[in-house]
Amino acid sequence: MRRPIKQIHRALFLALQADAKEFPGGIRAIAESMGMNGNTLANGINPDHDAPPPSFGVILEIISLAQARRAVFALARLVGQVPMDFELDDRDPADAVRLFMALVNSASQSLAAGSERAKDGYFCADDRRALEPLLTALMKATGELLQSIRGGAL
Repeated sequence: MRRPIKQIHRALFLALQADAKEFPGGIRAIAESMGMNGNTLANGINPDHDAPPPSFGVILEIISLAQARRAVFALARLVGQVPMDFELDDRDPADAVRLFMALVNSASQSLAAGSERAKDGYFCADDRRALEPLLTALMKATGELLQSIRGGAL
C-alpha cells in the first residue's frame, strides 16, 4: 500500500505549514482570505493529520499569500533544483563578465588562503564568515552572467 502523499513529501508540507503559521494571523487568516475553513486548511497542510491535502491551486495560493520561501525551496528540491535567495540584476555581457571574473579571482584567493587551514575538511567560524558573502556574490554574478549570455531571462 502506498504511503499518504503528505508523508511521502513530508518536508514540503512541513515547510508549507511553517510558512503559513508565520503569516500575520497564521493559517486561520490565510484560510479566511481564501474563503476556507481554518481547521480544514490547517489539517490539510499538516503532514501528521490524515485529512487529504489541499489542491495544488490552494497550495499555490498559500505560497503566494504567505510568500512561502521554505515551501518554494522544498518544491525545488523535488526536482533537484536549488533556488537562490537573491534577485539577479540585468547586466550587459561585458559588465557581467568583468564582475564574474573579479569574483572568481577573489574566491580563488580566499579558498587558496583557507585551504591550508581546512585540510581536514573543516572551515573555522572566521573562514565561514569570510566565505559565505563571497560565495553568495559569486553565485549571483554567475546567474547574472548566464542571464546576459542567454539574452535576458533564466
